[in-house]
Amino acid sequence: MADDLVRAAGIMVCKFDSAKNDYLFLLLKSSNNPFHWTPPKGRLDPGETSIQAAYRETHEESGLVGDQIVLVEGFSETLKYTAHGRNKECTYYLGTLKDPDAKIKLSHEHTDYAWITVEEAPKFCDRESICTMIVNAHNRIKEKLG
Repeated sequence: MADDLVRAAGIMVCKFDSAKNDYLFLLLKSSNNPFHWTPPKGRLDPGETSIQAAYRETHEESGLVGDQIVLVEGFSETLKYTAHGRNKECTYYLGTLKDPDAKIKLSHEHTDYAWITVEEAPKFCDRESICTMIVNAHNRIKEKLG
């Protein structure tokens, strides 16, 4: 039933690390499940678009505000899965952090964060779809920005 679908959105935030000469992706560790790391994301509020929810949730969960992030044009991925007995659909956008030294301020929903390379993703992601999305995002950002 379509009414049972939980819609969510988030931003895969990345930054360039000159020491590693590569892009790093922000993952947040869930306070409910110590093995669950994801980019910032959350449910859409009534009347909210996916992109509005993505910016709002990224701010709520990481402290990063919209003007600190530049979206990578043409990249979004929607993951479909079941969690807690409900069908979920989460659309992720890709954004680069303007200031690589910007501070992360976690919400009560998370206990830790990590900036990871694409190679480190399998160590953090408990869902293969998240790892695949990070690989796709990494390929896109390298293609767009070098």
